Amino acid sequence: MRVILVKDVPELGEEGDVKDVAPGYARNYLFPGGMVVEDNSFNRNRMNEQRKKISHRKLKKRDEGIKLAEEFSSISINITAAAQDNDKLFGAIHEADIVKALEEQGYIIEKKNILLSEPIKAIGVYKVLIKIYEDVQAELKVWVVKE
Repeated sequence: MRVILVKDVPELGEEGDVKDVAPGYARNYLFPGGMVVEDNSFNRNRMNEQRKKISHRKLKKRDEGIKLAEEFSSISINITAAAQDNDKLFGAIHEADIVKALEEQGYIIEKKNILLSEPIKAIGVYKVLIKIYEDVQAELKVWVVKE
């Protein structure tokens, strides 16, 4: 079934995209959520009229993402954790711990946007990638210090 996205849908596409989806997925999830409309000539013409607004909104999101990435590049966060004498942590620092530390500084980031290849297991300074918007990523400096 071909549908036109009215909102950005994670793992599917962005507003204005035309996608083929399973009929059950569209009927049970996308249509009730108001995320899509059926792909027909009326809806296609309506979306073509809105393309400028959509592209303007995307550019604005991208610009805001770039500004946020610059902010993240200039800040660092400290996370305290219990560690052994050889600086190995008793547990590990995960994405949720980084989200919590960022929230304390006033930044709201979803856990799935923190690109941590593996949990942090030792005291030290780490550079963590954060996905902000599409291809906009920031490098955040994370200091893990002993309690």
